[in-house]
Amino acid sequence: MNTADLFRPLRGFASRNLGLKGIALALAVVAWWFVAGESKVLVSFTIPLEIRNVPKEMTITNKAERQVEVRLSGPSSLLSGMRPSEISAAVDLAAGHPGRQYFTLDDRSVKIPPGIKVQRIYPSSIEVILEGTERRMVAVAARIGGGAAVRKRVAKVEIDPPSVEVEALPEEFARMPVIYTEEVLPDQTDREYSAIARVETREPHAKIVGNPNVRVKIQFRN
Repeated sequence: MNTADLFRPLRGFASRNLGLKGIALALAVVAWWFVAGESKVLVSFTIPLEIRNVPKEMTITNKAERQVEVRLSGPSSLLSGMRPSEISAAVDLAAGHPGRQYFTLDDRSVKIPPGIKVQRIYPSSIEVILEGTERRMVAVAARIGGGAAVRKRVAKVEIDPPSVEVEALPEEFARMPVIYTEEVLPDQTDREYSAIARVETREPHAKIVGNPNVRVKIQFRN
């Protein structure tokens, strides 16, 4: 087999459907010309800032920025119908350390649709103060609703589990020797009442580790 025989199938493939290939090429050229020649615009959006990867056993203690203004540029056909929900911004605190520090926001912090560029982010950095937290077991008490008449009839309250693990700043534990459930409102007081209740924390940086729900059993006097 000579060289001409080898390339004959390729020439045949290239010669088929020339009309369709020509139309496709023309459409591609027109589309490129339309996008390239379209006027560019600038649009600004204010979007939420997601804070990711707070280091373990640390918490943010300052009022860190939670919104940013993003200025975008691109073809008017893309930006004219864009919604803020199509844009997201995030800052990664994985490399954070205890104390005050600043994290830079740049175009890598923003996710946008293709064909659009980030021109500006304001603020360009955010201040974050990180402080170390501790974990301790804290006793749980039930908050019983229904008024004084109901509470006077209570003979015994059992909580399972009787304590939960809490993560908080060291000084916050001094203000919460016990933590309370959400209000439990018995619908009858003539026999034992049982309900699942969520444990709540009132300190700003305290959070329940694991399952925040406990079972509350209330026994009433006869």
